[in-house]
Amino acid sequence: MRKSSHGKWMWFATLALSLGIAGCNLFHPTGSRDAENDDTEALTLDGYLEYQKSNYDAARKYFNKAIKADSGNSEAWVGLSKSVLKMQEGLNVFELASYAQKTEKNGRSSNGFLDMSDAKADSISRGIDSVMISLDKFIVLDTTDKTDKKIRFRDIADSYTILQLSKAALRIRGIHAQLTSVVSADNSGMMVNLNTLNELGDSLKPFLNDMAAAAEAIKSSPESASEIIKAYLPDSTRDAFDDEDYADLSVGLANTVIELNERAQTVGEDRNDVFFKFGNHIDDDGDGCVDEEVVDNFDNDGDGEVDEDARDYRTVVMMRKPQNFADLVAQGMDPKTYDLTKAQVDSLKFIGSYHAVDINMNGVFGPEDRSIHEAIWQPLDEAEWHFVYRDPNVRDEKNNHLLKFAIDLFFPGKDLDEKIKNKELIRHDTDVNNIKYDLQKRIKMVGGCWKYYTPEQFLQWFNGRIAK
Repeated sequence: MRKSSHGKWMWFATLALSLGIAGCNLFHPTGSRDAENDDTEALTLDGYLEYQKSNYDAARKYFNKAIKADSGNSEAWVGLSKSVLKMQEGLNVFELASYAQKTEKNGRSSNGFLDMSDAKADSISRGIDSVMISLDKFIVLDTTDKTDKKIRFRDIADSYTILQLSKAALRIRGIHAQLTSVVSADNSGMMVNLNTLNELGDSLKPFLNDMAAAAEAIKSSPESASEIIKAYLPDSTRDAFDDEDYADLSVGLANTVIELNERAQTVGEDRNDVFFKFGNHIDDDGDGCVDEEVVDNFDNDGDGEVDEDARDYRTVVMMRKPQNFADLVAQGMDPKTYDLTKAQVDSLKFIGSYHAVDINMNGVFGPEDRSIHEAIWQPLDEAEWHFVYRDPNVRDEKNNHLLKFAIDLFFPGKDLDEKIKNKELIRHDTDVNNIKYDLQKRIKMVGGCWKYYTPEQFLQWFNGRIAK
């Protein structure tokens, strides 16, 4: 059953109140604490006492000293983060939780994150950054078992979720016009419009970095996070799923964002276009194939790279919610790890924009009108749209996520570095009036789909490319 608007308001109020109460009683000092026997404990207790008196700057100093005495003091780390949060003017969990709500005012829908002034947004963003400096350090220590474990990241996950999702929402507000095309959902599952990322340019990496931090929070507290996510994702994402399903889908979305960010932060600037020009119907990596990969975190064409030169996001339903999660459990799969990047589908979804795209350049492409009356379009080259193994579990078992068109492809090179080096030479050979590597050289150096090219197609490859 979906929650009513009143119920959602009560959820946010309850969450904010519970976070506020937890913040006041986090340390639970008792008479058993002997401040004289342990310096870091004494400093932490002094910090707590100053915090209770609203002397946040003094509390911050005590917590810093406690951390210097013992970097594994989890209470001091969290106390420091809470003190810094309280020092930010107008920044608290009550306010941030309220911004996550969509409200109706004078007949107009309002969203606090999207409708606030730029000055307010900048102030909140800077405040969150200040808190994250210490909070992120604590999380690193906690996840590597380098704290006393009196407080764990999971204990503050709701607070962290609100902070990170607020930060992400503030960045999202800058591309609000594209929001309706970023995420969509229907009864098949939730889909991410990766093409929108093409438009971010230099802001792509910081955007994904912020989103990945929020995604980590989502995974730690999916039920809480999903309610916040709904506030600034398109309304259409709520129509197909109930609250429980939405939380599960949110975890899947989080896993995809995290993996995209890992790739974004590790790919060199000179190869950004190889991985982040989705569905542009161009051979972006130099292997002669066009939009040959699927964003599923696997190598679909056999060249050793993962998710490079990826096709339009709509070619795959990136997360399909099973009718019964019990079926997954019976198969030994944890439903919470059932994520978007697994691409748990047996074949890809053909879309109209590919009706004139020959992905492997073998001369067979485009849709065939099988039924004019019903307007059912099917791809002629089935190999471009079906996996070798239809069952995703079999693909995992056999470690084979190839699409059928890639069975006969060959990529010369003694190792992956050499294969990439050869593709890079080809990718940058873009001047049709000064071709360095002719078709035969490309077939020999790179292989891939170049073997299918005719001399005419070879010259057409240079169309629209910037000569270097």
